[in-house]
Amino acid sequence: MFAVLSQRLCLDPALSGSEAVELADRSVAHHMRLLTGFSDNGALFYTHSPSEPILALGSGSVLYNYGVPDYLRDSLLTLSKDLCSAGLVEKGIMGKLAVRVLLLVARDFTAPQDVGGRDLLKPVCLLDFLDTLFGNKKWAGSDRSKFDTAFADAYVNFTHWVLTKDPMPVEPDS
Repeated sequence: MFAVLSQRLCLDPALSGSEAVELADRSVAHHMRLLTGFSDNGALFYTHSPSEPILALGSGSVLYNYGVPDYLRDSLLTLSKDLCSAGLVEKGIMGKLAVRVLLLVARDFTAPQDVGGRDLLKPVCLLDFLDTLFGNKKWAGSDRSKFDTAFADAYVNFTHWVLTKDPMPVEPDS
């Protein structure tokens, strides 16, 4: 479960504890993480989940098209109870992991469905995404028509989260 969710949610194993080290070791052995270094005393090793869109799409396929009802729910329950509560996964500060989960699941549930499952490659309408995220079309209140006009042709598309050490530019490019 850790390997599948790592591809989409940018999960990192905790740096201490034998169970966390074992979790990272299994993830490297199963080709879902990269070994990036060792601590000076060799007691710890550092891993990284690469940003590989094909792995993120494969992970999404497992989560939504596995043929098991409630597989996503069960996966998130495993993440919460077995990985986060046990201290095996870094949660980050200020609810960063929770925000990544909420945004990604809302984006996924906005994706169109066909016989093969959810099309996670197709961009989704920004307003549909926000409606899914907030669970209704009332989030804009009486200004909804203004949002409809302003963002009628706006789309979003993302399949996974990545960690970057580079700062965002002060001025956005075109």
